[in-house]
Amino acid sequence: MNQGKLVIVFIFGLSAVMGAYAWWHHFTQGRRCVELWGAQTGELIRYAPQVELLQLDDVDATDGETIRIDDKPHAIIAQRDITGTQGLVHARQALIEDASYLWNANLVEPSNWRYLLRFTDGDEQVSVVIDCDHGRVHLVGTDRQAALNAHLTKGYRERLPVWLGLDVNSSAEILAASANTP
Repeated sequence: MNQGKLVIVFIFGLSAVMGAYAWWHHFTQGRRCVELWGAQTGELIRYAPQVELLQLDDVDATDGETIRIDDKPHAIIAQRDITGTQGLVHARQALIEDASYLWNANLVEPSNWRYLLRFTDGDEQVSVVIDCDHGRVHLVGTDRQAALNAHLTKGYRERLPVWLGLDVNSSAEILAASANTP
């Protein structure tokens, strides 16, 4: 009888240790992202019921809708609701995981913001711009930005044009041309 009780106590003890480890792992997995985005913004990035993708160009045209990023106007040249798009759940989760970023990267070169993800839940809205050329993200309206790891940069570079419905070959040409623009 005593051996049975010891096995039960061992199983409960092991469960407690494993539960504590799982909690610690989950907590440390996004700690720096919470510092980057803020808890409320991170929650909106992950759970907002509506997500839009906008393609940007940094022309100074005033004919169409524009958005200001770092006090510079960017024209919105394409816009699409991508809420139910395949792969979006993973793309959103990656934005709030510490492993997605190069935290010690030097962000000195000028950015080439070409895409904006807009997360909306009722009156709350968060916009994150993405530079697929230099692999970075920026929270619009703040000075918060971070460098993406190579894997995530490649994923966004490949998926964002597809989500907009652009021809992959023509979007690669657009990206290459915009990368060469001063």
